[in-house]
Amino acid sequence: MSRTKAAKPELNIINTATISQDIDNCVLEYFSRYSLDVFDLSQRKYITHNILTGCMKYIYNKLFKPQHSLMNNQKSLLDYDNIEQLTVVADKFIELSLEFNKSLGLMQFSIMSGIHRSTLAEWRDNRELNPIRSDIINNICECHKMEQIGLLNDSPVGALAVANNDIETGLEWSKQQALTQANNTVYILSSERLQGLGLPKADNQAIEPPQ
Repeated sequence: MSRTKAAKPELNIINTATISQDIDNCVLEYFSRYSLDVFDLSQRKYITHNILTGCMKYIYNKLFKPQHSLMNNQKSLLDYDNIEQLTVVADKFIELSLEFNKSLGLMQFSIMSGIHRSTLAEWRDNRELNPIRSDIINNICECHKMEQIGLLNDSPVGALAVANNDIETGLEWSKQQALTQANNTVYILSSERLQGLGLPKADNQAIEPPQ
């Protein structure tokens, strides 16, 4: 029995000039099955994160899924070394996230592109290997954060959560309020405590912190 040798990934299978439109066409095909007009914002808001993730899988099956085994167990027809191609696909992914008002991250990008999540994490975390490729993946991650904050800000409770944890703007309301409360705390010293400090005995005496 002969062992099947994995084929080397074929280059130039994906047309970088048309891939953005090809993805758009896949989105239209996918949602036509639900009789949804994705150009109608009133209809688009009913599309859930999971349904949009299903659309990412549809895009992969239509455009990026290889028909035979590739080297290094690669599961995508995308050229990993083609920075222009990766940039176009990543930009389109971010565009879809924004247009559908969803918070999509590396897992969804992995589902759409077929690039394994561990490979994406390696590109993100090892900038010295390929700085531009690392920036592309980090851009997806940062946009994911931005999208999540945007969704939280759409509700009062979510906006409060953002304000309590917003390091970038320096708000961090809960932390700042805790510091303010600590600075304004009035301490009540017992008679025994006052005597130990060599102060005049005076029950229920309030000592305020220095201003």
